[in-house]
Amino acid sequence: MTSSIWSTAFSALQGAQAGIAMTSQNVEGQSTVGFTKRNLATTIAAFAPNGGTTLGSGVSIAGFTRDWSLMLQQQRVQQAGVTAYHGTIATGLAGLDAQVVDSSIGLDTPVNNFFNSLAALARNPADAASLDAVKASGTVLMSAAQYFQNGLATVQSDARSTLQSNVQDLNLIGDELAQININIANNQTQATGAVEPAVLDRRDALLMRAGSLIGGNLGVNASGQAYIFVDGQPLVNGANAGHLQAVPDDASPSSPIKFSMRFGEPGMAAPPVLAALHTDVLQGVIGAQLKLAADPSIVLQPNGLPDSKLTSFLDLFSAAAGVLPSGANSVMTALTQLASFNKGDAATSLTQLDATLQSLALQSNSADTATGASALQTNMLAGWRGFISNVGAQVSVHLSGQTASAAVDKKLTDDFQSQSGVNLDEEAANLLKYQQSYTAASKILQANATMLDGLMAVVGR
Repeated sequence: MTSSIWSTAFSALQGAQAGIAMTSQNVEGQSTVGFTKRNLATTIAAFAPNGGTTLGSGVSIAGFTRDWSLMLQQQRVQQAGVTAYHGTIATGLAGLDAQVVDSSIGLDTPVNNFFNSLAALARNPADAASLDAVKASGTVLMSAAQYFQNGLATVQSDARSTLQSNVQDLNLIGDELAQININIANNQTQATGAVEPAVLDRRDALLMRAGSLIGGNLGVNASGQAYIFVDGQPLVNGANAGHLQAVPDDASPSSPIKFSMRFGEPGMAAPPVLAALHTDVLQGVIGAQLKLAADPSIVLQPNGLPDSKLTSFLDLFSAAAGVLPSGANSVMTALTQLASFNKGDAATSLTQLDATLQSLALQSNSADTATGASALQTNMLAGWRGFISNVGAQVSVHLSGQTASAAVDKKLTDDFQSQSGVNLDEEAANLLKYQQSYTAASKILQANATMLDGLMAVVGR
């Protein structure tokens, strides 16, 4: 009997010690990203058979389990990509938005001044001062257009400069998740099938990061292994991990980016296999950066489709860079030559520039929509206002999308934390319970020892 009492009390003592350790781990880990609350996993050490003499043998501590919801975790991981997508585009366009809302640097005045000076030259084509005024106002217009073109270029270059590092981060996450999947599979082949809670916490934290980077189809399968599919291709599937590649067609700053997934490593017996991906279906930070890196002006247009109102305005950007727009009218031809001459392009001489501007002035009185100054001026101003409107609209759409998605994120996180998070008040109560259990078990062991000593003394007589 004393042996049974000792066994029961000793197992209770061990359980209390494990409970105190678990509570300490919960309190210490509650501020760590991805940490989930631990619970004790216990099993009954032995049952006394009918008629058996064993009164009790207590419980065994099998380890710690996680208080975790697969459904909520899946929702959080997938929602992270939506929030990050909207936030990345809104942030990427914020600088450009600040430029266009600054009335002191708008294009209304430069456009009007240029066409007014052109009208003055039309009235007196031989007047050198009027010709100089056209060149001066045209230069100001080109400088203003270049300023906003630089704003668009900055959006594009910023997206490109961080895209590669984010792709690399996602590849590293994929490699680590594949190793964790191997760990999980190996543990499942053993008798206990137990995986360290810290490993599972790490798996979940990596998936949350992957969700914010790429979004899409990712999560945890029935066996506890992580998976990530990008445009239907398996970035992580079991022990295998593919690698994303974002490769520009050439070295130009606006070169299209080809996005693919590589299976296999260079230098191996079998050459790597590449699978092309459709970038328009991607979410997360990477999906947004691909859109901004490809052509930010497309992002600024409704539904990503060309906006006819912006045609003359985007042509103005090309002219400011000294590049003749496709199908350019006479105004854009003259402005392109002016920008090229001011940049020191030897292909455009002063004589040629003056002749082009004087010819433009003579045509500008026309009522024709292709050459008339009034129509061209109206179209250009409409393009500028359309540009302002589209920038503001896109920033607003994505800020609203980010806000709405973040609210869903918060709700999911709150629900997840209510189940899986650490409550310090609850842990304090648990600590008190385990301390009392430890004290009680110690007293039972002490009483059992005293009783055993007494029995031995009686037997010894």
